[in-house]
Amino acid sequence: MTSTIKITSKSPRGPTSPLPRDHHIGSPPTAFRNPWSSAGEKPGLGALLSARFGSERNFVPVPQGVDGSRSEELVKVIKPDFGKEKKDKLRATWLGHASVLVEFPAATGAERGVRVLFDPVFSERTSPSSWFGPKRYSPTPCALDELPQVDAICISHNHYDHLDYDTITHLKSRGRIHFFAALGNKSWFKQQIHCTDDEVTELDWWESCDVAVDGIGSITLSCTPAQHTSGRTPFGKF
Repeated sequence: MTSTIKITSKSPRGPTSPLPRDHHIGSPPTAFRNPWSSAGEKPGLGALLSARFGSERNFVPVPQGVDGSRSEELVKVIKPDFGKEKKDKLRATWLGHASVLVEFPAATGAERGVRVLFDPVFSERTSPSSWFGPKRYSPTPCALDELPQVDAICISHNHYDHLDYDTITHLKSRGRIHFFAALGNKSWFKQQIHCTDDEVTELDWWESCDVAVDGIGSITLSCTPAQHTSGRTPFGKF
């Protein structure tokens, strides 16, 4: 069963805040910048390689079992039940890395509450290819098809370990879902997974929008700042 999702309102760069908002580059904007100063000077390539591979590196490898298997020191993987018996409670299920399913309390008379999935990644590798790139250390706690129907998917930024093509494509094929992403990413959803304009909402820092799911309930989503980079290629900065 699919639900009708409506964006009933969108506030323009919402509440008054002491945090800087001067994060756009260009007019019209073509990229972003972090307005805060990071600790120390911006490192060059040599400093980065030294920090990762040098003799004084502070690098702790992921623990492994004696036979190379997954170590018992790592977080135990438990199959989730997604709070089936607790629909009156706010529930969050961690699915590994940055992937979290949030289930909001059910409104009176509703079968369930609104479900929002954040940064879903179920692929074995996070890269443009399935045969190279960072590989997950721990298995996902459930199969992608075992996720309950979700109403909205929020993508914090477009790095491969947060925006996964195969996962997004599969979830979109299951039924109507609305996507929320930071500025500059709507074109990816339209070009790569053929979303229509009304299936994707872009949000800038401090923008909020009200999301109503027919027969389920409504929530308010807000976009808050984060100090990070973005981009799916060396040349893309969105």
